[in-house]
Amino acid sequence: MTDYLLERAWVDGAIRDDVLVSVADGRFTRVDWQEPVDAMAAVPVPGLTIPGLANGHSHAFHRALRGRTQRGSGTFWTWREQMYALAERLDPDSYLALATATYREMVAAGITTVGEFHYLHHQPDGTPYDDANAMGDALVQAARDAGLRIALLDTCYLSSGFGAAPEGVQRRYADADADAWASRAHARGSALSHVDGVVAGAAIHSVRAVPRDQLAAVAGAASGRPLHVHL
Repeated sequence: MTDYLLERAWVDGAIRDDVLVSVADGRFTRVDWQEPVDAMAAVPVPGLTIPGLANGHSHAFHRALRGRTQRGSGTFWTWREQMYALAERLDPDSYLALATATYREMVAAGITTVGEFHYLHHQPDGTPYDDANAMGDALVQAARDAGLRIALLDTCYLSSGFGAAPEGVQRRYADADADAWASRAHARGSALSHVDGVVAGAAIHSVRAVPRDQLAAVAGAASGRPLHVHL
């Protein structure tokens, strides 16, 4: 266990002076600003300390678009074309490298928890990897390597538009139906259930990408877990 003396810290809705915190195995075991402090026995931390921030909705692979889509007079559709082109090139190894760099940037900015909206599930032609959750595993490993807690929001994506089948790179996002998604996501969630710092959640990509008659199946499969949706 290590004690730290924070010069100032945001605690219980206010800035406190001389806050003593104890950390054991990466977890806070004590936060105290009311008792006398032995400053010689604690590591001093100058400045203002605030709780870690949470990025509640991340698309880690979008980091590779930075600097490519902010120029000129493009539209959402031209941005999407570039995003799709990037999504088509990633595999588990390159996804691990990209996500690790992205998550390390988050940690450097004070983010300690990420909710990753994950829908790059399969190979570019839609064929599952031998390990059907290889891409999700890459994200979990990236977060652990970066020292970041992660809620992996395994995202259901079934159609490219209202009633239209996935096409192009969208095929790597898609499972056959909500039951197939639930089976794959459940296997991933079971494997992660005892991994410290990891929560297995679920997501609906959008009401465009998940038909109305499949929404209830997704919600039912996600019962008891975090469930996100693009609106």
